Amino acid sequence: MLICCMKITFVLTFHLPEDERIWYQQAQALRNCGHEVSVISSKTEKSNLPNVHCFNDSGLPKRLVISKIINFLCNINPDFTICDNPISVFAVRKFKKVTKNKTTIIYDVTERYPSSLHLKNLNFCKKTIKFCAFTFISFLAGCFTDKFIFGEYHKSLFFRVLFPLKKYIYLPYFANVELIKQYPLSDISQRCELFYSGNLTENSGFEQVLKVVERCAQKIPHTKFVLKIISNQDFDVEKKVNIENVEINFMKQLPFLDFCNEIGKSDIFLDLRKINFRKNRSLPIKIFYYLAAGRPVIYSELKSIKRFFPKREWQNFGVLVNPNNFEEIVTIIENYINNKNFYNNCCSFSYELAHNKYQWNHIQEIFTDFIENND
Repeated sequence: MLICCMKITFVLTFHLPEDERIWYQQAQALRNCGHEVSVISSKTEKSNLPNVHCFNDSGLPKRLVISKIINFLCNINPDFTICDNPISVFAVRKFKKVTKNKTTIIYDVTERYPSSLHLKNLNFCKKTIKFCAFTFISFLAGCFTDKFIFGEYHKSLFFRVLFPLKKYIYLPYFANVELIKQYPLSDISQRCELFYSGNLTENSGFEQVLKVVERCAQKIPHTKFVLKIISNQDFDVEKKVNIENVEINFMKQLPFLDFCNEIGKSDIFLDLRKINFRKNRSLPIKIFYYLAAGRPVIYSELKSIKRFFPKREWQNFGVLVNPNNFEEIVTIIENYINNKNFYNNCCSFSYELAHNKYQWNHIQEIFTDFIENND
């Protein structure tokens, strides 16, 4: 049965309300269909966005977080709720029991519970107990969920195996290409701007990026290198980086629309995150934004990327590398610099791939149909 003009609420205990995938894609698509869309988020004290209800859950016990969410839900009385976390699911489940509301619970699974992040720095006994506890919590969330949205294959397996009869869709992390500003290609033989976005840690690949840039400056002295860094972490350029022939351009984490305007100014995107079990099986959302900007990508050789993109594609929009093989990475950058036609072809391929195949407009109807049809 097709339902029109519904009240749909995103219940977020992991994401900010202005999350690019939620606010600028999913919520906007539902608004375009005429639905009344609201957001509840426990990750920020306030928001300037319309129909957003938020509070800061830092330091709050989970039962109080759930109670606050229920209070918001009682005022909204939604027909559908889209949750991003087991705690969100539990809050909506309790709201249904207390109010006898029949809202449909949809769990948008973008994170793995438990993951290595939840289990690090624990001894074997504590790690085993926490793993079992998180697994049981995920199982309960699956029991209370009516339908699933999966962002990627590996994160769907737990729920698809345990709940094979529940409806689901795969909704990849494609970018809205209309929001990403395009810039003309530069002569990178004279000036080459490398781009890194993320945490400033070795595990996230930042230390590897610095080593690659330093080696590029040494091996290709006729080219001026600029490293653009965007991160939500503080960074003292003068104290931490002193590389000859390299200009460091550090920017604090930008609002999403500013980020979309900024990334296309760079010439090559770098992401050299360490390869571990979790990252190897997680498809990075950033790669779709880099594609849409129309520039080549040098990425750690993750199984998730190789599984999602056909070999012919990822070999033409960039290179997957061992993040610790600095000489190989420098040689790849040198090849882009010395071979203008090859570089331009990679840029064109990236742009066309994003616009013709991997863009949000091609899959948003799958999402809205899945929400609207509650058979």
